[in-house]
Amino acid sequence: MSRPRFFLNTRLLYAAIAMITFSAIATTSFAQQATPRITLAGSVDRGYSIEITGLGAEQLKQFEALSAEDRAKTLTVSVGAEASDLPPLTGTLTIEGGTLRFQPRYPLEPGLSYRAVLDSPPLIHVMEVPTSDSEPTTVVTHIYPTADVLPENQLKFYIHFSAPMSRGEAYRHIHLLDENDQPVEGVFLELGEELWDAEQKRFTLLFDPGRVKRGLKPREELGPAIVEGRSYSLVVDGAWRDATRTPLNAGARKHFRVGPADATPIDTANWELAAPVAESRDPLLLRFGEPLDHSLLERVVRVIGPNGQRIAGTIATGDGEACWQFTPEQPWSAGDYQLTADTTLEDLAGNAIGRPFEVDEFDKFDERVESKSVSLPFEINPE
Repeated sequence: MSRPRFFLNTRLLYAAIAMITFSAIATTSFAQQATPRITLAGSVDRGYSIEITGLGAEQLKQFEALSAEDRAKTLTVSVGAEASDLPPLTGTLTIEGGTLRFQPRYPLEPGLSYRAVLDSPPLIHVMEVPTSDSEPTTVVTHIYPTADVLPENQLKFYIHFSAPMSRGEAYRHIHLLDENDQPVEGVFLELGEELWDAEQKRFTLLFDPGRVKRGLKPREELGPAIVEGRSYSLVVDGAWRDATRTPLNAGARKHFRVGPADATPIDTANWELAAPVAESRDPLLLRFGEPLDHSLLERVVRVIGPNGQRIAGTIATGDGEACWQFTPEQPWSAGDYQLTADTTLEDLAGNAIGRPFEVDEFDKFDERVESKSVSLPFEINPE
C-alpha cells in the first residue's frame, strides 16, 4: 500500500513544479510586455518632470545608444492639449532605473496642459500640471534703481521677488503710467525669452532701445520712452503669479521723475572711498557721485587684501545706488588694499567706466579706459 502513495506524491510534485515554472514564464513574459506609459512626476513645490515607464529592455538599450541630439527627437513636449505650431519645450531626456525622464529646461507651469508625444513606440499623452491651493505669500521685495530721479535715457529696471516666479506672463503684469495714471504704451522691449536670474526671483525689464538711443527711427517718430521733466509710475499688478501659479500677495509701484539724459562715462576720479580702522568689521564705504547699475555693483566691484586675495564679505547699496559698502566676514587687518571694479560697470544710462553708452562717429573720444578693470588703493590703519 505504501508504493502507490509514493507514486501519487511524486506525480503531485511534478505537477506543482510544472505550475510554478509556467507561472514564472508567464510572469516574465508579462513583465517584458508591460505597456509603456507617460506620466507627470513631481510636485508643485519641487517642480515637475515627465516620465516614461514600461519600456522593454531592448527599447532602453536602443535609447542608450542614441546621441544627445537623437535622444531629444524621441520625445516631443509642447504646451496645449492639441497639436500646434508652437515650438516644443527644450530639456534633457535621460534613463534612470529603467525609466525615461524628461526634465524641462524651465519649470512646467501649474494650471497649463502639456502634450507629450513619444516617437517609438508611438504614444501620445496630454496632462495638466496641478495648481497650488496655498495662500498668496510672494511679494515684490525691491524695484531697482531705487533713485527718485532717473535719466531720460534710462535703460532698465530690476524687479526682485521673495520667491520664484512663473515665466511667460511678465509683460502682461507690468505697466508704465504717466502723472495722470494713464498707461504709456510701447516703451518696453518685450522678449520671447524673458530675462530672469537662475532662481527666477529677479526679472530684468528693458526699455525699447529704439526709444532710448538717439538717431533711431522709433525715437524720432514717437519720442523718448520717458520724457525729461515728467513723472511716471512703474506698476507691478498683483495678478502676476509665482512659480506655484499663485497670485502675488500684493502689487507694487515705483514713482519717479525724469531728469536730463546722461551721456557721460563713469569717472573713477569722482569716487570717494572711506576706509575703516583695523581690528573692526566696520564697512568700507564708496560713494560714486551718481547712481550705478545695482546688479553690476553686486558682481563686478571687489576688495583685494594685502596678500593679493579677494576679501570675503557682504555687499550693500544705498542712496539710490550711489553708495556701495562692503562688510568683511573677518575683522580688517592693517595693511594696503585695493578696490577693483571691472570696466563693464555701468550707470543707469549704460555709460561704463571711461566709455559712454552712445558714441557719435563724428565725436572724438580719446580718453576711453581700455583695461578690463580699474583699481583704487586704500590703506587700513590701526585705530
